[in-house]
Amino acid sequence: MMNKPKRAVLVMDEAMGKRIRRLSLAEPYPKSHEIYLSIEFDDDTEILIEVECRPLFGITHLARNTQGELEPVKASRHGSIRSLCRE
Repeated sequence: MMNKPKRAVLVMDEAMGKRIRRLSLAEPYPKSHEIYLSIEFDDDTEILIEVECRPLFGITHLARNTQGELEPVKASRHGSIRSLCRE
């Protein structure tokens, strides 16, 4: 039997124990092939993650049901960051 490679997980210890004030996804300029994931904390610090690709996103809101299992509570939204922005 072949062993499957384990998935890579990056843990940012700088974020542990902090309260998130705001989390945002932004394109640096229209039709960019980069996305900025910004995590702002209550202590006025921030983590900025730059993602270089042609991103398409899927956003699903989950909540626990009576059996404790996560399930969607809204219809998923899919598309580019520009198409997902609410005006």
